[in-house]
Amino acid sequence: MRALPLGGSEAAADDSAGAGTATSSPEPGALASQGEPLPLTWLADALRDAGLVVHETSGWTTRLGPGVFEPGGVLLHHTAVLATPSDPHPSLDLVVAGDTDRPGPLCHVLVDRNGECWVVAAGRASHAGRADTSGPMPEGDGDAVYVGIEVEYAATTQDPTQYATSVQKSTAIVAAATIVARLGRDQRHVRAHRETSPAAAIDPYNWDMVSIRDSVRQALERTG
Repeated sequence: MRALPLGGSEAAADDSAGAGTATSSPEPGALASQGEPLPLTWLADALRDAGLVVHETSGWTTRLGPGVFEPGGVLLHHTAVLATPSDPHPSLDLVVAGDTDRPGPLCHVLVDRNGECWVVAAGRASHAGRADTSGPMPEGDGDAVYVGIEVEYAATTQDPTQYATSVQKSTAIVAAATIVARLGRDQRHVRAHRETSPAAAIDPYNWDMVSIRDSVRQALERTG
């Protein structure tokens, strides 16, 4: 996600796969929407319909950061935080609430170490920053146009290096395909953070984006 680890603890979320909203109270970054529903209120149901295990964080359907959000693509990240099967989502609190330097939400979906999805926000999130042109996606305010998927693994912050698991990759691919299909876009609109911010980002570490986009294409073809 960033050069520095996200950190965080384990709260603010539902602990049952496929359940409704979490039992904890709304966190910072959970802002009530006004008027029309936020752009991604369909997200949890769409991911669940695609066969993924989905958890919904409390208040996600009204959670957004300030600014324009007109999503047209998906941006893939890693959290740079060590995760294990017994502690699969150590960054969850932080991606929901943010911190004093960067208020949440910090992504839209967190893919945990067990390959399960935690839906974080239906509105704008702070994850992309200023983006370079990448494929068909434009230069400019990346947070305005990208849906952010964070994959929970440490990458180069851990010795030995911690890589994403095959289950995490396949989950991220299905999630990305589901999102771009719903947005009326294709696999070209799935980008890596290191492709839009090459001077500052390495994430998602060790992912061949040509292969990832081809897998997204295949997922889109399977689902029509």
